[in-house]
Amino acid sequence: MKRILYLIVVAIAVLTYGCSKWAASREKLAAAEALIVESPDSAVAILAGMDTTRISDQQRARRGLLFVYTHTIYGNPMPLDSTDLAAGDESFEGRFDSDEVKWLILKSSAAFQNGNPVARIEFLKDAEFLATQLDDRFDLGIVYLHLAKVYEQGFNGTVSKYYAEKAADLFHEVGSATQERHARMAVAAAYCVSRDYKSMLDALLSMQPEVMANASEGYRMYFLDQLARAYDSQGDTRKAIHIWHSLYDGKELPPNILAHWAHAYCRINELDSAWMFIQRANSLSKSNTDEYLCRNVEHDILEKMGRKRELARIDSLRDAAGDRVMGERQLEKSSLALNIKYDTTARQAWMEAAESRQRTEIAVFVAILAALVAVSVYLFFYRRNKMLRLEHENDVLKIQNLKDNLFESNDRNKNMSSRISELFKTRFKFIDSLAASYFECRDTPQEQKRIYTEVRDSLSEFSSTSATVELEEIVNGYHDNLMARFHEDFPKLSAAQGRLALYLFCGFSLPSVSVFTGTDIRNLYVYKSRLKGVINKSGSPFKEEYLSYFA
Repeated sequence: MKRILYLIVVAIAVLTYGCSKWAASREKLAAAEALIVESPDSAVAILAGMDTTRISDQQRARRGLLFVYTHTIYGNPMPLDSTDLAAGDESFEGRFDSDEVKWLILKSSAAFQNGNPVARIEFLKDAEFLATQLDDRFDLGIVYLHLAKVYEQGFNGTVSKYYAEKAADLFHEVGSATQERHARMAVAAAYCVSRDYKSMLDALLSMQPEVMANASEGYRMYFLDQLARAYDSQGDTRKAIHIWHSLYDGKELPPNILAHWAHAYCRINELDSAWMFIQRANSLSKSNTDEYLCRNVEHDILEKMGRKRELARIDSLRDAAGDRVMGERQLEKSSLALNIKYDTTARQAWMEAAESRQRTEIAVFVAILAALVAVSVYLFFYRRNKMLRLEHENDVLKIQNLKDNLFESNDRNKNMSSRISELFKTRFKFIDSLAASYFECRDTPQEQKRIYTEVRDSLSEFSSTSATVELEEIVNGYHDNLMARFHEDFPKLSAAQGRLALYLFCGFSLPSVSVFTGTDIRNLYVYKSRLKGVINKSGSPFKEEYLSYFA
């Protein structure tokens, strides 16, 4: 039992160790892939330093893919045999991801190395379609760059320039300066194929500062060689020869460069130098394209040298090389193959998958939009109902306040009516009492005394504190709280001054006030004038109303 537990623990430890190793390898692969765009040397160093014995088969295959892909797109293609192609198809074909795009680019490069231009274009078009569906911009730029080279080699400068410019735009977007430089060189090559040498020279001169500042030594030599060819094509041959001398003196050169150099000397009629260079080129092994170029230059040199008897032999060699070159450039056959291929079920399935994905995205977008609209409508009506409910509650409160104010006003009016009625009855009672007293004591010695006593008692009762308070309430009710406002505006006045103001608000004359208060009338004039001055100097908003009673 203990042994079994020991084996289980060991197995778990080994599994955990293996998983950690696989996770670390996965991180290294991701880091290497991210560095391919800006720092390919660092990417290759990471891939080369990985321990392939401690990673999964899938990771091992992906490491090999990234390693070969990085070398291929940066100008150092690695050959793939049938075993490599079969293993790559098993690992990456049909995955519908960026790894499959890279694998299709490598297969197109292998097809080119094997002399199969039809398969080369087919793989590139497959990679273009897949990279477009995945929005894989860097790999799509690589595809466009390779397609530009395909059509450049097929002497279709217009299409080559189209793909090269699209590649340059994509590389500029993703920040790959090296590949953007290659794409711009491809644009210049497309101008050369179209025999627009002025545009070619302008394109090269526009990128010369960047190349000389940032490119490697080898690439600068390649660029200057192409610049020299552009100068030669534009008629500035001596400048071109000067550049070639500065680049290649004392070095072993390929036949292509020797042929262009020889053609430049032929153009300026230095035929001995031209013949020497073309003979050196002819002594080297050449591709069919270089063979065709060398025979053309040799024909021009012999023609200028007057050796017409040798022209027929050179013509036959040139025609044979030309036939072989055109045999390699099977663009018509390639185009036909592409038309047949992209009518197949596989392309239709890809299109249906893309359309299905687009329909799904549209459906999700519509659903989200509908949900947002529904939520917005709900929130709008919820807030609107809430506002209406608050407005309704406010209206109810206003109505209730108006109702309460109406009832209070009605009560005040009833109370004031009762007080005025009492005052009215008091006046008639006073007159009735005086008339009765006068009737009883008329023509008697007590007549004047009796009437005087009745008037004095009535006036004394009218001047009492309770009668004054009642009179103040009547003034407030009848004159819109006149006395209450007066007390608020002048809280420091004495009781005597307040009573004087009350009698004046009631409209009593100063002789009457003199009787009510028992004050000499001359003093009352002084008190009235002082009170008027106090009111006049105040800042009360009711000052004018108060003063109107002091006239």
